[in-house]
Amino acid sequence: MVRLHRDHGDRGNRKHARLKYLIAERGEEWAKAQLEAYLGKRLDYPRELPRFAIVDHLGWHEQGDGLFYLGLPVASGRIADRPGESLRTALREIVTRFGCDPILLPSQDILLSNIAPEDRSCLELALRLHGVVFAEDVKPVRRWSLACPALPTCGLALTEAERIQTPLIDAIEERLERHGLIGEKFSIRITGCPNGCARPYAGDVGLVGRMPGFFALYAGGDFAGTRLSFNLVDKLAENSVADTLDTLFAFFAAGRETGEGFGDFCHRLGRDALLSTLAQASRKAS
Repeated sequence: MVRLHRDHGDRGNRKHARLKYLIAERGEEWAKAQLEAYLGKRLDYPRELPRFAIVDHLGWHEQGDGLFYLGLPVASGRIADRPGESLRTALREIVTRFGCDPILLPSQDILLSNIAPEDRSCLELALRLHGVVFAEDVKPVRRWSLACPALPTCGLALTEAERIQTPLIDAIEERLERHGLIGEKFSIRITGCPNGCARPYAGDVGLVGRMPGFFALYAGGDFAGTRLSFNLVDKLAENSVADTLDTLFAFFAAGRETGEGFGDFCHRLGRDALLSTLAQASRKAS
């Protein structure tokens, strides 16, 4: 592969000197033929693989050595004591008392690993006494939402993300409940600027900060994060996000195919059809 890039890649333009551009422009069959020439043998075609699935590891799981691990959801990855939930205090007590090892996840959640079977009930009771939220206590849209720190922590942020995540997800849950979609898996990513630290370009719904109080709305990605979304609305006021999604949720509930996710639905219909639906809803409202 290195020889392929060396011999045929664009080494004169730094921005274009990437193997991915070479494959995209010359084609996979060309690349396969070149590699076969280098290797002196034929290469098999890729095997069929099952559809990629995301596992969040939340809840109780056996870890394969007789011990267990427990995955806990953490909003925005912020380990802190809040009214009604003393997560920071609880984790300090659990790690000290039971000797379990914490593992931080890219989903902003935490795993408590190496838990002995006999400690499971006591450990869970201790966490619940501190008001710690378990995976079964939250709806899917909240369980799979991500938000970057944004204001006031990040100097690049153009608007809020973490501090509006909870009220925004509350409002979105109300809309999903209205359309009978509250049990659906939705990945909603909120980020305070176009740098996209919460991965808004590769989920069902992405909100990208554009200016104070305004977001760009992205849709058409997929839940597994294997397809990029498209810019649906460039400047959407923060207080209009839930209502805009409400229109799209109604469209989704009425026209989805069996087993189709929200991002897949948006991708299938395309940007023009979604914008037409939003425009019709706006005219009716006015």
